[in-house]
Amino acid sequence: MSDQRLATGWVRTRSAASIGALLALLAAASYATVNALLRSVAADVDPFAGSLIRQIPLLVIAMAALIILRPAALRPRSVDFIGPKMVIVLMVAGVVSFLVGNVFLFSGLNWVGLAVATAASQGGIVLGGTLVSALVLREPPTRWQLVGVIVVAVGLAVVASPGFGNVQAGLLAVIGFLLSLAAGVCYTISNAASRTVQRRPRTFITALAMTNLGGIIALTIAVAVRSGGRFDLVYSALTTSQILVLILAGAVNAVALASITLAVRFTTVTAVSALSSLVIVFGIIIAWLVFHENIAVAVIVGAAIIIVGVVIAQVRPRAAAAVDAPDLDFPLEINHSADAIQVMEEGRK
Repeated sequence: MSDQRLATGWVRTRSAASIGALLALLAAASYATVNALLRSVAADVDPFAGSLIRQIPLLVIAMAALIILRPAALRPRSVDFIGPKMVIVLMVAGVVSFLVGNVFLFSGLNWVGLAVATAASQGGIVLGGTLVSALVLREPPTRWQLVGVIVVAVGLAVVASPGFGNVQAGLLAVIGFLLSLAAGVCYTISNAASRTVQRRPRTFITALAMTNLGGIIALTIAVAVRSGGRFDLVYSALTTSQILVLILAGAVNAVALASITLAVRFTTVTAVSALSSLVIVFGIIIAWLVFHENIAVAVIVGAAIIIVGVVIAQVRPRAAAAVDAPDLDFPLEINHSADAIQVMEEGRK
């Protein structure tokens, strides 16, 4: 009887792990699709206006969840209220992620293409996660995380190397690469701030809604300032197909966020993080097949090195491995544990 129970538990664990792996793969494919959709319109759409439209689907979903669920974390009279300070922190995090980060990535996709921008932003998430964790959250990285970061840095240098071919084209390529890298760092900074709130139970929807609201407000102000308040001129310059592509990118981004959130309920953080890094592979494949980008050998080699670095950074000390099970009541994008890995991998919103 005991053996039968063990066998049943093993089967359930394997089934859950398979579901988690499929969800993580769906998230990676979805993030790559988002970048591809943005890449298709990046050359013709203002990055601020495009980022604003892209954010609308996720804002609608988050606000609908707030209205329906009425979370205690946002009710001032509730003992679970996160407080006005934390609300402001979340909204500022939204500005960093959805205004600065998305605009940087939008520009990077236009200047260096899908393959390089995807690799650079993923590398920025890893590097930024380690820096933020060590300097701001006071969570020193482990030895394996440091090794992983060094490997990622080497991969980034290899990815960027084709941009130094000639001075004029090389300058634009380097700027685009740096903007994509900075986008990943911005996502990490934003999610580190969000994580300080999400350490409390049942605050995921609150954090998601407030960061989106902060980003939408900032993007609206930016578009208004840049256009002199003439929103009609900004959006009349967009075609119906471009607007639909941007809205679709936002909807697919919501699918990616939901997938990565659910994935850690079924499998380990290490597995989810490693599979999520395949967004680089999907990005290169789409860039080659759909956009007919000329993928340099250095970009492929560098992307492979970055993926190796991401996987190395997931290695945990044996003592920590036993407590690495995800908390089913705490649906963060990656994990609730206080370490650099979660900050690294939460970053693509």
